[in-house]
Amino acid sequence: MKTRKQSDRDPNRQAELILKLYDLRRETVMREARSYIGGRFLPQSTDELFEIVSAGTKESAFVLQVYGYWDMVAAFVASGALNSELVYDTCQEMYFQYAKIQPFLGGLRRKMNLPEFLISIERLIEGSDAGRLRLKVMKKNLSVMVSARVKP
Repeated sequence: MKTRKQSDRDPNRQAELILKLYDLRRETVMREARSYIGGRFLPQSTDELFEIVSAGTKESAFVLQVYGYWDMVAAFVASGALNSELVYDTCQEMYFQYAKIQPFLGGLRRKMNLPEFLISIERLIEGSDAGRLRLKVMKKNLSVMVSARVKP
């Protein structure tokens, strides 16, 4: 797959796409899904993540909706439709949400027999020094958040 050079991209079209993606994030069901993923959703193992994803519940749908959305955004970057720096600057939530599942993603792929599940988001975030650094920071923040919730 050939990607376009950064100089070939129209910054106005890039901005329009980012704004459209932002509008999708504001849709009612997506807001509820993002609220769940950003809050209560704290899987602690591959088995727990698999249980949530495969349960067929509202929460399962939320997980698939939110992570599918971010994987789509990452695929836009991989295809050249979006600039990676623009996504880095405007989509910090993606990194936090990815941090929640990253330790369990390989195991989840094996259990689901889907080796490319969420591959675009993984490649985008883990494919650059900046992405890996932000992921490290998000994991640290997540650790603090989990510790605070565990305390009586």
